[in-house]
Amino acid sequence: MFATRRDLLLLAGRAAALPGATDFLSAWLQAADVHRHDSSSPAPPEPPLLRDYKPAFFDPADFEALQSFTEILIPTDDTPGAREAHCAHYIDFLLQASEDVPAARTKWRKAMNTLRQAGFHGASQARRAALVENMSLPERDPARTHPAFAVYRLIKAQNTFAFYTSRAGMIETLEYKGNSFNSIFPACTHPEHQKI
Repeated sequence: MFATRRDLLLLAGRAAALPGATDFLSAWLQAADVHRHDSSSPAPPEPPLLRDYKPAFFDPADFEALQSFTEILIPTDDTPGAREAHCAHYIDFLLQASEDVPAARTKWRKAMNTLRQAGFHGASQARRAALVENMSLPERDPARTHPAFAVYRLIKAQNTFAFYTSRAGMIETLEYKGNSFNSIFPACTHPEHQKI
């Protein structure tokens, strides 16, 4: 969508100046609190602004498809996923601020049209997951091609940015604790990372 991360950060700054940005960003940054590991204490209700969100850039069908795509890329497991981080909401919020970046808006409109033509919008969740898997093949095998690979890369990049700048991604998943000092850095204990 944008040439560099700096371009994306500039757009995020522009979006923060939009009317209603404080309400949206406040709700969005608190959203991960809904995902709890401790099932003994009830989770607080989802903020109404996010629960009843009306997309400003995407039409409802495109927004639903984007939301499904983001959740396939970062599913919910023992940590929050794209659903809890409201990645699709954040992407829509940024794009509403991109009025003076027509190339970005055009790119996203074409991307959603490509998804529609690929049958993503009307597909079942299982079929959608298979479509995303096929779209991503060139990422794993450079000899492969897919007409929607650019769409996959666009959504993946924006979804990753949205997720890892959200409370769900940064604090709940990465366990970021701020500017803390670590006296030791324990080794990875995952068996799959122990192979040399």
